[in-house]
Amino acid sequence: MKKWILSIFMAALAFFNVLQPAMAGEPARPELSLNKAIEMAVKQNKALKKAELEIKRTEALREEAADQLDFTPTGGSGYDPQVEAAWASLLQADLTWRMSKKSYDARLDGITLAACQLYWNVLKAQENVKVKELALELARLELQKSQSAYRLGLTGKLQSNSAGGTVAAVKGLEQARAEMVKAESELAAAQNELDKAFVELNQLVGLWPEDRPVLVDKLEFYPLQVSNLDTEVNRVLESSPSVWLAEQEVVQKKYTTDLMWARGQYTPYDARQAEMEQTELDAQSVKDAVGLQVRNLYYTLKNLEESYRSAEQAATMAGEELRAKQFMYQVGLATRADVLTAEVNLARAKYALTELAAQHAYNKMVFQKPWAPAYSGTGG
Repeated sequence: MKKWILSIFMAALAFFNVLQPAMAGEPARPELSLNKAIEMAVKQNKALKKAELEIKRTEALREEAADQLDFTPTGGSGYDPQVEAAWASLLQADLTWRMSKKSYDARLDGITLAACQLYWNVLKAQENVKVKELALELARLELQKSQSAYRLGLTGKLQSNSAGGTVAAVKGLEQARAEMVKAESELAAAQNELDKAFVELNQLVGLWPEDRPVLVDKLEFYPLQVSNLDTEVNRVLESSPSVWLAEQEVVQKKYTTDLMWARGQYTPYDARQAEMEQTELDAQSVKDAVGLQVRNLYYTLKNLEESYRSAEQAATMAGEELRAKQFMYQVGLATRADVLTAEVNLARAKYALTELAAQHAYNKMVFQKPWAPAYSGTGG
C-alpha cells in the first residue's frame, strides 16, 4: 500500500515538473510607458520601504530621547551633567529623524532617475541591435559577391578586386568571411546587451527577467533652458539633502557648544569652540562641492547639446545619401550593397542621436537633483 501511494506521488510530481514550463508560458510583452515604469519601480522598491521604516524607527528613538527630559533647556551652561547629556541626545535624535524624512524623498528621486536610465538603456540597446542587424545583412551580401567573384576568377581568397569604372570593388573571399563572422559576433553581443538591459529594467519595475515589455515612450531631446546659472545653483543648494544636513549640524553644534557635559563627560570650551568652527567649515565645503557639481553639469549639458546638433546634421546627411542611393539603385546606377551601406550609415547616425539624447536627458535630471544618483540603487 505504501509503495502504491509513493508511486502515485512520484508520478504526480513528475507530471507537475513537465507541466510547470508550459504553465510559465511565453515571456510577457506588456506595454510600458516611462511613467508606468517609475510608478512600478517606486511601488516595489525595497530600499524605499526600508527608508519608510527608518522614519518610524528614528521617530521612536526621538520620542524616547524626549522622555528623558523633564524640561527643555533654554540655552547656556550650568545644568546638571545628566540634563546636558540628555538634551544633546535629543538634539541628535531629532536631527536623525528629520534627516530620515529627507532621505526618503531623496530615495524617491533616485528611483525615478534609475527607472529613466534603465528605460533609456533598453531603447539604446534596441537601436544598436538594428545597426548590427543591418551590418550583418551587408556583410552577408558582400560575402555572396565575393563567393561569386571567386568562382569566376575575378577575385582571390585574400586579395580584393578594386577595379574602377562600372565594376564594383569585390573583397577577397577570406576578408569577406572574416567580416561576416565579425558582424555575427557584434550582433550577438548587441543582443546580449539588450537582454541585459531588459533584465535590469525588469528587476527594477518588478517584472520577470524573461519578460520583454514593449516600451511605448521614445527618447526626446530638449535643450536645457537656464536663464541664470547662479539662480539654478542657489535652487539646488536650497533643496540638497547633504547641504541641509550640513547646515543643521551647524545649528546643532551651536546648541551643544554651550553644554560642557553634552558627551557625558567634561569637554573644555576651547575644544567645543574648535569643533564649532570645524562644523562650519565642513558645511561650507559641502555647499562649495554641490555648487561646483551643478556648474560642471551645466557645461556638460551644453557640450552634449553641441554634439547633438552635429550628430543631427550627420544623420540628415546620411538620410539624404540613402535616398540618393535608393534612386540610383532604381535606375541601375548603384548596387544593393550600396543601398545597404547607406542604410547602415543612417542607422549608426540614428543610434548616435539616441545615445546623445539619453546622456543629455540623464544629466539634465541630475542637474535638477544632483543627489539622485547617490540614492538610485535598487536596494536588492
